[in-house]
Parts: sequence; structure tokens; C-alpha cells
Amino acid sequence: MSRISKLRTVPYFWWLFAIILLLSGCASVNSGSNDTADENLVAFGPLTHNSQWYLTRIDNAAPEDRFALQVLASRRLIADGDRPQANAIQQQLAKEATMPKQKAALRMLTALQLGKQGQSAKALNRIAGIDLRPLDSTTVQFYYRLQSELLLKTGQKTAAANSLIALDPYLRGDLLTKNHQQIWALLQDSDSNTLKNYVNAANRMKREKAAGWYTLAQIAKTSEGQKQLFADWQKQYPEHPAAELFTPADAISQQPAITENNNGITATSDIRKIAVLLPLSGKLTAPANALKAGLEQANQAAGNKLVFTYYDENSLPMPELLAKVQQNGAQLVIGPLQKNKVEQLFASHVAIPVLALNQLGNQPTADNLYYFSLSPEDEAAQIAQKIHDDGLKHPLLLLPSNPLGERTAAGFNSYWNSLDIGEASVAKFRSRDELLSLLRQKLGGSNAAPQAGQVQSLAADPANDPNRIDAIFMLASAFEASSIKSSVDMMLGDSPIRPAYYLGSKSNSSGLKADVALALNGMQLGDMPWMLNRMPEQLTKATVALPQASGDQLRLYAMGFDAANLANRLSELRQTPDMTVNGLTGTLHITTDGVVLHDLVWTRYTNGQLATNEPTATQPEPAIQQPAQ
Repeated sequence: MSRISKLRTVPYFWWLFAIILLLSGCASVNSGSNDTADENLVAFGPLTHNSQWYLTRIDNAAPEDRFALQVLASRRLIADGDRPQANAIQQQLAKEATMPKQKAALRMLTALQLGKQGQSAKALNRIAGIDLRPLDSTTVQFYYRLQSELLLKTGQKTAAANSLIALDPYLRGDLLTKNHQQIWALLQDSDSNTLKNYVNAANRMKREKAAGWYTLAQIAKTSEGQKQLFADWQKQYPEHPAAELFTPADAISQQPAITENNNGITATSDIRKIAVLLPLSGKLTAPANALKAGLEQANQAAGNKLVFTYYDENSLPMPELLAKVQQNGAQLVIGPLQKNKVEQLFASHVAIPVLALNQLGNQPTADNLYYFSLSPEDEAAQIAQKIHDDGLKHPLLLLPSNPLGERTAAGFNSYWNSLDIGEASVAKFRSRDELLSLLRQKLGGSNAAPQAGQVQSLAADPANDPNRIDAIFMLASAFEASSIKSSVDMMLGDSPIRPAYYLGSKSNSSGLKADVALALNGMQLGDMPWMLNRMPEQLTKATVALPQASGDQLRLYAMGFDAANLANRLSELRQTPDMTVNGLTGTLHITTDGVVLHDLVWTRYTNGQLATNEPTATQPEPAIQQPAQ
């Protein structure tokens, strides 16, 4: 008998946190200029304004409010993906944090950012041992939400449930009920030995309520005598909230059926009828079919809760197509894919929510408009971020002289220039000879092409060249990247100082020859976890649906899969930008402008093989995962 059938109700993961924030009044971002006097400024309270609102009020704020305003501003910047400004504020806070509660706040803030960067283990270490006694109730709640979210991301579901149990005394009403449901959902995925250890620990620490949770979870996994075990449990733990979430196997037939999705969580949704606009005719049918396969697979994995109706975006003028879509009762539009069709759709002022599968250069912002794309600009910005996070300051971009190279340069520079640490060096080339010439110039620190010995001399003495290239990002195939690296190594000769190498998704290739793969040793590569063989089960399903699919088509499959899982979460994710969902394309979150971002997973070539720098990527889940914000 399925353990899930024993549950009366189990919500989506992380509904609790979304509800907390929504009920706290953080559903909108206000950029007005009201004084802080009317605000209840709590550093870890709801984010009700944009970062500028908080920053412009620091100078005139009361001393006790200055620190809170900076924390709130940094949290908003982290949520919006503006890491440089968030870091700058944290550096200032480090100078000002003298009181224990301020030092605790700074540790929580940096942990929040580390978690956003995919460094959950480091984030947990950052908040370990924080003394909660001097903290206000709101901050304590934030701490437990953050801790639970980080634990879940590192695969520690029982420990995550333990944090939510600790959160319980601070909640009331519906929030308390949702927390209980969340605790129970997490405990269902805990193994018996782990639960036993937690029961023993709770008893030693005289945490009676916690012991009750873990004991009942053990009973739920027992195949015989549940009714009697449950009766004994009720005597030991009278009025325990977990009793409402469990029914012994003897009484299962009297309980309503529970629908189980691939995560063992009851799926409820407001949106069911979805219109999907794709280029089902013409040159882009292969990408359209890949997206369609991903949509269908995600829907199947979640119990076929959604009803997709597909429309050829090339079949009718966009206003007529939208009229048809709305006449047919669609509650959401996914698509279109082509940029010109996206422009036409937005010019038509569609009334229902739209998750467009492309982005525009100057895209309109509206509550019902969302943008999801695998843009080279976004990928390049993340690579720039990675280089900066690794402590490097003088990157060289090796880019083809074509539109893709231009877009990549724009995305990289958009992030890099925001750091205010100098410009990145860019070399655009049309041929191998031109590339080699450019490399000699850039690595030699001169406009003239130096001899190999000159390059070696400069590189070996960084003091003589403070702007020495310390990182190289190349937009190239794996074979091209190996060739470029060999050329750079030859130019540098015996110099012990070498640049760090970074690659994007274009360089991710399977079936490399051994000599090519070995030549890539030491180079870091960023791509979606899906394409790094971190989700073999999902990849198998995709290759069955798309047996002849290229790498680009598999990426679009992942995009379609994630788009389906976002269908009922768009508003929640947008209203709370720290909220994330584990997807095939990476960890997903939505900016306040409605742009869906997916975080790259970073790997490194070692002995001719790719190995992850971070723990294996979390499997995609339809549930909302809501970290503290």
C-alpha cells in the first residue's frame, strides 16, 4: 500500500512560505517616496519596496532603522539578481555590525546569498550556531525558513522538517496548518533509521512535540498493526497536530482518494486549460516538437493535471489567433517562440497570463506577462558572475565575429560593467589566424604582436602588468576550445602563471576523442544540469520521445518541461523573487519584471571527464520551493 494513500491532504512543497509572504503584504513592490516613519522596519520582515526605496532613506533614518534598511535593500537586490550591489551593502554592514543581533543578521544575509548562488552547504555552515535569543520573532521565523530551505536543497529532508517543527510555535491559523502539512510531507520521504535517530534525539532533548512527529512518521511506514500503534500514539501524544494528517491502513477505504504526482505530493491547481503557441509549420518544427515533448512529459509526471491545446503560431495573424485562444477558454498562454510573434502578441494586449518562450530587447512589463528563454545574454552574464565570484578581475572574451558573439559580449559586459572594476577585454575573430594574432596582442599586453618570449616574460611577472589576463572565456565548440587552450599554452611557454578557463553550453559535447577531452583539463564549464548528465532518468525519457534530438533540441525539451511546471507558479514566484523551483534547466526563479531565470551548474574537466563542483543537482519537482527572502 502506498504511504501517500494514508494522507488526508498533502500540499505542494513550500506553499507555506509563499503564503507567509503574501499575507505579510509583500505581494507588490512600491517605489514611492513615503517616509519610513510609517513603516514597521524589521530587517527580515516582508519586502514591500524596491531596493532604491530602502537606499534613499538610509541617510535620514533613525540610527536603529539604518541597519534594517540596508538589510532590506540587500535582500531585495539578492532577489533581483543584482549581486554586486548586494555585496557592496554587505561589506558596509560588516563594518557596522557590532551588536549580536546585527552580526547574526549579517550571517543570515550572506547565507541567503550563498544559497542563491547554489552553495547551500556553505550557506548552512554560515548560519550554524547562531544564537537566536536576542532576535525578534520575525527574524527567528526567517532563520528557520532559510535553514529548512537550505537543508532541503542539500537533500536533508528530515532535518528540513525539523526546522519547520521549530518554526511551529511562531505561527497561527492557516499558516500553522500549512506548516503541519509541509512537515508531514517531508517526513514521508524520510527513511526509518533516520526517523529512529531523530526520535531518540528529540527524547533526549525533551522535545515532546518533535518526538511525536517522528514517531508517527515511523508508524506510517509500518505495514502491520497500524490501528493499535496509532491508538497508543494518541494516548502518548494527546492533541498532537500530526494526528489530523494520518489515517491507519485499516481505515483507508473510508478516506477520499489522493492523487499522487512524481514527488508524492498532492497537486492542486487553478490553471488547467493552457494554449500553447508554437511554430508547428515551417523551418522551426523541430524546435517546436522538442518543446512540445517537454511540456507533455512534465504534465505526465505531475498526473496529467493540465490540458494543452496547441496552436500553430504561423497559422493566423496574432490578434485573430489570440481571439481564438480566449474564445476556447484558455487560462494561460505558453509561447509563442519566435521573437517577431512575441512582439505581435504583446502589441495585441492579451488579457490572460502569457509565458512567452523568448525575450525582447525592450520588453514591456505587465502583471500578466512573463518571459522564459535560453538567451545567450543570460548565460554570458552568469559566466561573468562566476568569474567574479572566483576572485578574478581581468577576463578575456574570445568570441566569433557574428550576431551570437555580439549578444554574448553584451550579456557578459552588462554584468561585468556593473561591478565597476574595469572593462573586460574582448577579442572578436573571423578566422583562426586572426584569433592567434589577437591572442598574442592580448596576452602580451601590447598592440603589436610580441614574440613568445615576451609574452612569457610579462606573464611571469604580474607586478609589471597589473592588468594581466587572469581568465579566458571562449564561445567555442569543445574541439575549438581545446585548440585555443593549446595555442595559449604554447604562447605562455614555461610560465607558471596561467589564466583560468571558462566555457558555456556551446562547449558541452559528448563523445569527445580522448586527446580532445584531456586537452580540456582544468577548464570550467557552465550548463543546465539536465545537459550534464545529472538527471539520467529524465534524459532517458527525453531520448525516447526525441530519439534523433540534437543538443539544442534537448535543451528546448528541458525548457518545455520547466514551462509546464511553472504554469501554476508564475504569480507566486514573481511576487517573492527568492522563491525557486528545481527544473531541468537549473534552479528557476522569476524577477519582479516577470523574467524567468535559470541558474547554471558548474563543472570542471578532470582527467578528460566532467565532474561537478557542487553536489548532484536536485531532481525537478512540480512543487514550489520557497526559501526565505
